Amino acid sequence: MKQGRLIKANCFYRFLLVGVLCCLGFFLVGCSGKKQTDYNGYYIYCLDTNETRVASEEYTPSAKETEPLIRELMTRMEKEPKNISLKKAIPDSVVLDEYILTATGDLSLYWTASYSNLSGVSEILRRAAIVKTLCQVPGIKNVQFYISGQPLTDSNMNAIGFMSADTFIDNTGDTAYMQTATLNMYYSNSQGTGLIVVPVKVTYDATIPLEQLVMEQLMKGPDNIQGTEKNVLLKTVPEGTKINKISVKENTCYLDLSSEFLLKRSNISDDVAIYSVVNTLVELPNINKVQFSIDGEQVLLFDDTVNFGEPFENNLNLVNG
Repeated sequence: MKQGRLIKANCFYRFLLVGVLCCLGFFLVGCSGKKQTDYNGYYIYCLDTNETRVASEEYTPSAKETEPLIRELMTRMEKEPKNISLKKAIPDSVVLDEYILTATGDLSLYWTASYSNLSGVSEILRRAAIVKTLCQVPGIKNVQFYISGQPLTDSNMNAIGFMSADTFIDNTGDTAYMQTATLNMYYSNSQGTGLIVVPVKVTYDATIPLEQLVMEQLMKGPDNIQGTEKNVLLKTVPEGTKINKISVKENTCYLDLSSEFLLKRSNISDDVAIYSVVNTLVELPNINKVQFSIDGEQVLLFDDTVNFGEPFENNLNLVNG
């Protein structure tokens, strides 16, 4: 009898112990989740593997003072993230020459000419990662970039100036990375004999190449632009035209369009039809020439009259006023 009661007692305590351990396990898991949610330390911002979004990793710096902390965070951004699916914000080819921090919290980063090798979405995302990382440092309110001693400029050659973490819409989750830009679009005049340049402000997902955005905006025509009068500006791209492929290599934009582009609008001259596209694309800082192709093949003549097989440079002689 005593032995039987002892066995029952042991079983009871075993069940009790298992229950306590299970409760403790749930408690620890709950605490772990809460700790991760409530994390308020530093982050090192970087890029996802496809360079389409900003990502981040938790980081505990050893430095406490402002300037040593700047140096430590910059050094960490030059190293590969621990997560192999992420990319570092500062490539090996990009070199920071020096930085200056004012008493008011304005940090200026002076990059060598190597920073100019970055362009498009990749540059924007890397810049966002750098700014978001450094703006965590107490005493830093704004960050601005200089390249070879000159202020970093946007596609319209306007100085970007100081940026803060709030300058960049948070895209560390599923939110699209939105940017605002002013694009110079070249539409036809009312006679179809010349071009009129129109600045158009657009907000766009920065994961879309800017050259693609420019073409899509041009193909929409001028009717959707506020402040323009109908019949003063004419659309230059024929209805039904599609972008098969667009890419930029060594400052030349390779633009492959569907065959509808060859069905030139009857009220538009050949030169206006072509240079509406060329002048608009060459406005982008990374494009000097445009090479056309149609459905993946080189077409030698446009409308049986214009040499269409060679790259085109901009033609400002067609611009009115």
